[in-house]
Amino acid sequence: MSPPPATIPVSVIGGFLGSGKTTLMNRLLAESPARTAVLVNDFGEINVDAAVLNSGDGLTFELANGCICCSMADGLASAIARAVAAAPARILIETSGVGEPRRVAEYALLDPALHLDLVVTLADAANLPDQLEDPLVGDTVARQFDGADLILLNRVDMAGPQARDAARAALRRLAPGRPVIETVRAEIPAALLVRDEVTIFAAAPHGHHHAGHDRIFHPLTLTDPQPFDRAALNRALGRLPRSLLRLKGWVQFTDAPHPQLLQWVQGQWEFGPDTRDHGAPDQAPATRLMAIASTPGLDLAALLRGDAD
Repeated sequence: MSPPPATIPVSVIGGFLGSGKTTLMNRLLAESPARTAVLVNDFGEINVDAAVLNSGDGLTFELANGCICCSMADGLASAIARAVAAAPARILIETSGVGEPRRVAEYALLDPALHLDLVVTLADAANLPDQLEDPLVGDTVARQFDGADLILLNRVDMAGPQARDAARAALRRLAPGRPVIETVRAEIPAALLVRDEVTIFAAAPHGHHHAGHDRIFHPLTLTDPQPFDRAALNRALGRLPRSLLRLKGWVQFTDAPHPQLLQWVQGQWEFGPDTRDHGAPDQAPATRLMAIASTPGLDLAALLRGDAD
């Protein structure tokens, strides 16, 4: 009797906008075997996360222009097929910041070449209580904990005692019995990212029906060859409206030769080095930003250049 064919382990990483998914993905990639395939979904036209992942195997598959948990047959299925064809040792799937990890994990299980080994959801300790109470995004955030084997309560260094306590209480209610690990910049020992059995088969899904995220969240993009004044942009970043949920990408400043990576969420932001390969023709040294808002019609250029003159 011949042994059963080996299947490829697949892990799904989810969490709301700005919770730290890409940081965790890079930590996982650093610990993963060679030939680890990465499927990364960004909600907008510019897939920032795919560009900043440190995958050295050339097995990164981008899923841009929409949420894969809303259009799985169009995007996720073909991406999984391409990844499996490359015969990787492992597959990591990063959902978009509005995606539902459980739906993605269930779909991945339909492929007989795969087996699910972990679903991780990150929560932003500083903002989770407010996100859950938000009538526009609260249900989406709550559903992201469905079927999670492990929850990382991340960015605890950015949250005060009251916010941390509220976030802990919310997770006990949303995911009773599930392990919760508190982290800063998603720093966690690799040994804790292994589970004996997956939760998705035992945990009932959140009671509400899945809602099309394209109707709830609104992507924005800004591509601009004109550099930004650094001080003026910092002033603009500090007064962006609450309906802007996430802003990230590359900014060209007047006082620097190369763009810098901007990560903005909930009124907090940081700049980092640009690690892209500038040999690629679509990565010219200009500003390329994507954002997600809970209301339509925001003028991203006007918001960021309002006092640039």
